[in-house]
Amino acid sequence: MIYKLSELQKIARENRFAIPHVLGGNLEMTYGAIKAAQEMESPLALGFAPEVFASLPMAMVMPAIMNAAREANIPIAVQLEHGKSYEQAAEAISLGAISVMYDGSDLTYEDNVRNTAEVVRMAHAFGACVEAELGHVGGSAVRGTSNTSLGKKTDPDLVVDFVKRTGVDTLAVSFGNVHGHYQGPVDIDTDLVRMITKVTDVPLVMHGGSGLPDEVYRGIVEAGISNIHFYSGVVKDIWSELKRKVGPEDLFPPFHEIVSYNIDFFEEKTKKIIQLLGSENMIKCFSY
Repeated sequence: MIYKLSELQKIARENRFAIPHVLGGNLEMTYGAIKAAQEMESPLALGFAPEVFASLPMAMVMPAIMNAAREANIPIAVQLEHGKSYEQAAEAISLGAISVMYDGSDLTYEDNVRNTAEVVRMAHAFGACVEAELGHVGGSAVRGTSNTSLGKKTDPDLVVDFVKRTGVDTLAVSFGNVHGHYQGPVDIDTDLVRMITKVTDVPLVMHGGSGLPDEVYRGIVEAGISNIHFYSGVVKDIWSELKRKVGPEDLFPPFHEIVSYNIDFFEEKTKKIIQLLGSENMIKCFSY
């Protein structure tokens, strides 16, 4: 069943766990993640990122993800991730999405405020929630782009003003997290997250959550993050896993078997994420 992402995040914040957020770029990714969450009785967020899956039209993929989520027996949010324009957010909502992200983090502060507020007014009119990004999460999950670019940490002194002027429902923050694969030492500033948590009741989101040491996630959740995104650290192993499953002797594996292996892969990876974020058995916190 489909929930607004902000509703899942608020319950996660109250109960001190984080919502696992994975990309639903195709049915194998989507179905594998849903199978894992259903088995482990965890809420789940599925995202569609136009930048990452540029070859897949939103008009085709978003309804498919939503249909799979609607048929599940756990709370699931389906979100447009990193929407870069009013038009992208409007398209997602026209396709039935009730959770969208507008990412104006590469703009000036005032432009980010103005554009985010416009998306919020439109989305709220249709009953959808909006996530925005304050500061800038560096790196990239897209091949051929540098993931060593430094982000800009969220300024806690701007949070209250930003939330008040935009009316956002949830806020993605930058505190040393990066998109793509981490390079060099990890510098996660959980003290900054605690500072932001003290000044706003809006749930906080972490993008660029893949690839950290397991023990780091608990501290991030305890600091106040209610939703963590995963992609790069999940898919980096899929090719080696497919080669292992097929085996060196099978030169012409049937494609339907590869599809099945993909589903199994994303199911197992999602189970690991659920354990890391403490969301296992947490559907008990939701009313149906």
